[in-house]
Amino acid sequence: MSTYFVGLFIVGCLYASTLFSELASKAKGINYLSLPASQLEKTLCALLYGVVVFFIAYTLIFYLSDIIMVKVGNEIAYTYWQKHHSTAQVFRPQEVENVFWNSRRMNTGDINPYFVILLSYFAVQSAYILGSVYFSRFSFIKTTVALLVLWLFIIVFVGKVMDSFMPDGNYFEGLTSYRLNTGSNEEKIIRLPEWINSGAAFLLKYAFAPILWTVTYFRVKEKEI
Repeated sequence: MSTYFVGLFIVGCLYASTLFSELASKAKGINYLSLPASQLEKTLCALLYGVVVFFIAYTLIFYLSDIIMVKVGNEIAYTYWQKHHSTAQVFRPQEVENVFWNSRRMNTGDINPYFVILLSYFAVQSAYILGSVYFSRFSFIKTTVALLVLWLFIIVFVGKVMDSFMPDGNYFEGLTSYRLNTGSNEEKIIRLPEWINSGAAFLLKYAFAPILWTVTYFRVKEKEI
């Protein structure tokens, strides 16, 4: 599972940073912008190959490799087990991991963490797609630096600036509820309305990628060589 997601983030973001690499060269950029297609069609084509086709191809290649490696690994482990096992030991072969569904967590009613990681991937990849338009050279490196700076700013803002305006206490079950330290055994919690919490959770999960794709389209539309 970790191999799948680490590879997906690295390879997917590297590929995303090359989707609009033609715009980095004047000759290729003029040829790209002069193609007889609208900027919306060009952007949708890049998103189709960079997001949808890449994700499907990467997943298929991973599973083809993973199934073979798990089978080979089980054969090697079983041969070793036959030579060295005791009568009390039982051979348990490894199984191919489902990278989209964590049955152990879902059976207890928790959020599927694999789905959250996938949503995070599409959000991060969309930032690299936008970076391939904004940065003409070394877009992968520049986008990575920009994301790290942005992440550092968010941490400082939430940890220092927002905390300085809040009363003594700590956040409770997200940023829409706050637990006050009253100095007594009585616990006091301040909650914003549930629709604000649900709306914020929805935006955090699903809004980042579409927003950045939209910004990418307008950036490509306004691009000049």
